[in-house]
Amino acid sequence: MLLIRQAQATDFSRILDINATEEEKTSRIDLARIAQLDGWSDYHRVAVLEDQVVGFLLVMSDASDYGGDNFRWFVERYNRFLYVDRIVIDRTAARSGIGSALYGDLIEFGATQGYSTLCCEINVLPPNPVSHAFHARFGFKEVGRSAEAGASKIVSYQLAAL
Repeated sequence: MLLIRQAQATDFSRILDINATEEEKTSRIDLARIAQLDGWSDYHRVAVLEDQVVGFLLVMSDASDYGGDNFRWFVERYNRFLYVDRIVIDRTAARSGIGSALYGDLIEFGATQGYSTLCCEINVLPPNPVSHAFHARFGFKEVGRSAEAGASKIVSYQLAAL
């Protein structure tokens, strides 16, 4: 049975292992960085299957001290939102509904906390069609793109109403 619970410092090593498999799509983090991100987060939960962390979802509110460029893009344009910094599922558990379960839990959290909007960015270059399809199922729509000419990474800024 799948359990979704608050991430704990004892989970950070496993979170780093899971994240490492998707660094091209997210970004590299180390123990100090995950602890820092956790401190800035409003929602950081893990999915646990058979006593093993198999995924995590890390989210900041618009009031967070987080300073990422993509996050700041949303802060400059929107109020009262939850920003998905990263969702990563262990490859051995991919496509088993864990990401959807985490998003369902996030949506419930957001609604009970009075948030009206979720936002995230999804890679366009390099392409990430799996993430685009996943987020489209939750009503995410593009509201902008990073615009660095000649950049090796371009993202689509996405919003979904809660």
